[in-house]
Amino acid sequence: MLTFNDNKAGMAGLDKERISKIIESNTSGNYSNFSKKQQDRINEKTESIKKRLQAVSPAEWSRAEKEMDELAARLECHRDLRRDCVHIDMDAYFAAVEMRDDPSLRTVPMAVGSLSMLSTSNYLARRFGVRAAMPGFIAKKLCPQLKLVHGNFSKYKKENHVFRAIFAEYDEDLSMGSLDEAYLDITEYVKARTEPNVLVRRRYGGECICKLPLMTEQDLSPSTTESCKKCGKDRKVFEDNIEFGVGRAEVVREIRFRVEQATGLTCSAGIAPNFRLAKICSDMNKPNGQYELANNYEKVMEFLSTLPIRKVCGIGRVSEALLQACGICTVGQLLERRAALKFCFSELSQECFLRVALGLPGRPSSSDPRRKSISTERTFTPTSSREALIEIMEDVCDMLVEDMKRAGVVGGRCVTLKLKLSSFDVLTRSETPGRLVSSREEILAITRETLDRELPNEFRLLGIRLSNLQFEDERASGEPISVLDFWKRQQHADSNCIGDEEASSSSSASDPPCSSEERVSCPICGCLLRNDDRVVNQHVDECLNASMLLQEDSATKPEPKVPKKRKATIENFLVKKDRK
Repeated sequence: MLTFNDNKAGMAGLDKERISKIIESNTSGNYSNFSKKQQDRINEKTESIKKRLQAVSPAEWSRAEKEMDELAARLECHRDLRRDCVHIDMDAYFAAVEMRDDPSLRTVPMAVGSLSMLSTSNYLARRFGVRAAMPGFIAKKLCPQLKLVHGNFSKYKKENHVFRAIFAEYDEDLSMGSLDEAYLDITEYVKARTEPNVLVRRRYGGECICKLPLMTEQDLSPSTTESCKKCGKDRKVFEDNIEFGVGRAEVVREIRFRVEQATGLTCSAGIAPNFRLAKICSDMNKPNGQYELANNYEKVMEFLSTLPIRKVCGIGRVSEALLQACGICTVGQLLERRAALKFCFSELSQECFLRVALGLPGRPSSSDPRRKSISTERTFTPTSSREALIEIMEDVCDMLVEDMKRAGVVGGRCVTLKLKLSSFDVLTRSETPGRLVSSREEILAITRETLDRELPNEFRLLGIRLSNLQFEDERASGEPISVLDFWKRQQHADSNCIGDEEASSSSSASDPPCSSEERVSCPICGCLLRNDDRVVNQHVDECLNASMLLQEDSATKPEPKVPKKRKATIENFLVKKDRK
């Protein structure tokens, strides 16, 4: 049976077996077969783990436990309990925007998306098992009265600019995990704040219910009356003052209040010593709530002791199954049975899981923080027609080129074509032509040739990825020119054609603090992603809103300017020669 993932706010206590049966009965045979193959592979791995653990002797277990304790001691040296880290997540963001703008949607189960795929659902719909990344036609089987609303990506981006500006007042170096979530370190702000802050609070009522937030029946605040331009009815405006204290919990309460006042949307927050824990905490009191985890070792370990492993970002269906095969279902058991990790996982995964068990942030990355690739893809009705696939390929390529311009990417040296068969199996074919590929025509020439080799298979998804990238601002950063470029410039000089190269600087929020080298799979397209909150959330956003991205500008942020490793240059060559 296809399993239903209820690990989402507003979905606790559902009848998973009934929902799973409905999903399975409305799923195509191709996908059922694909899911069965996936499950068979997982079952093979779990059986292998169980056999491996059964063969472990007491002496081996004791030795492994000692080695894991030594690793834990090394990791403990880097624990930092001095920071005030906050993760803020907008509540059912796309759905909330639509409900704010259309009051009739507030009291019915609704979702944003189409019969093909949902981007999100409101909390009423979640009680029926309707959730993001679910096909709309299956959601309709779960909840026949479900109201589907087509998304408006430009509207969601506009609201994002409003609350992001508020977040930036508390941490100018904030990191947006996606359109609807942010990571803030408010340590310095909290230290500098010594006085309470009093803000004006406005709520609305009367015949007009267009504007949010609405007043409660018990509210006795003084009011004024105004006419609503949208519905033409009278609206009462209730205004009073509200005070926020000086602690970090009060600061976060103030941030959430300001977001609601500015946008009419609510958000939830988690406060903790690091961003991994803060992200977990932000899900504890959804919607429109916050949860604070004290900066105290004992409190952190107590919080984690009974936490289900699936609540940890980066532990998905496969990792959960493998850990359960080790007898691990909670984060507390992850620490208790730490020796099992030594026999069943790679060294990198061992460290990753141990960090989770200890409540430590993800493994810091020593690699270049620039993006490593840029890609675009489309899902469509399965077809084997070359003409149809070439037309789709041209559209995808146009989208990719536009994304490259926005991200400041000049080109790349590796082109990958991704194809998902009608059976849901995924093929990836990479070509490295030995030169920088930058134009639409060059990309299409390579991907057409690759596609022809895979025909006449029937495909349902086509994507193009460009990797080993070169950015516009690399030359502007003072990087020496390569030997090849040196000779090219000499040829230009001989013909009096030297011109200044244009360079555009790019800026972005820093990489999110919650990261790991472990790979996780996208729940929609199945591709493997770096276990990094920003990367995962951004990719899922793009998958869920593929149809909207065809018509709207994407929300891709430019990447930060960073120093690059020195290339082999003619100047360096001459210096080395002189030294000899």
